[in-house]
Amino acid sequence: MDNVLELQNVSKIYGSGRTAVKASDSINLHVKPGEIVLIMGPSGSGKTTLLSMAGLLLRPTEGRIRMVGEDVTDFGQRRMAALRLRSLGFVFQAYNLLGALTARENVELVLNMGGVKGRKAQERAIELLEMLGLGHRLDHKPADLSGGEKQRVAISRALANDPPLILADEPTGNLDSKTGYEVMELLCCGLGRDQGRAIVIVTHDHRLRDIADRALWLEDGQLGDGDGRFDPRKN
Repeated sequence: MDNVLELQNVSKIYGSGRTAVKASDSINLHVKPGEIVLIMGPSGSGKTTLLSMAGLLLRPTEGRIRMVGEDVTDFGQRRMAALRLRSLGFVFQAYNLLGALTARENVELVLNMGGVKGRKAQERAIELLEMLGLGHRLDHKPADLSGGEKQRVAISRALANDPPLILADEPTGNLDSKTGYEVMELLCCGLGRDQGRAIVIVTHDHRLRDIADRALWLEDGQLGDGDGRFDPRKN
């Protein structure tokens, strides 16, 4: 597989006529296995729209999306949901954990949805949480966890079905600078690049450039030319 994710001349237009807004404008992005890519840019630049299209949560108005070697642009909702469960892991700024479930149960839930149940799901959830240093917090609910611990649970959940692609939306936004960097370094280096997993991160955190292969700049819905190798703050 050459690329885990390909966005080919992708645009997203909201509204129509005079009120139409082009949130993404002819974006091309190619992400290889094991590659860590940052998407940076000012608020309102279209970062969330771009990530939502890459995550198959939003259909592009124009252009094509390929994932794990397959054109998925015209997939129906059921087929799209199955692909997300199998090939994508999401990490959100607000963690999006279920408060009524323990750390282990939050991870197990995703495994159950993917068809892994019972003891096998429990063992996989424990393995992931222990890898992320949460072996002593397995039975704690989100309300009893620190921000960094919640994000580690969220990462464990994203990795549950062993997806080839992880998408992260402002994953350090609710964490202090030291904790945020440590958590993302663990995800990107220990669980991403080393395992051939591609990771795309939307962030305002410039320090994450140190652990990324590319930092791309998105502004006014444009990511530059080609693969978007364009960052006016860096060049």
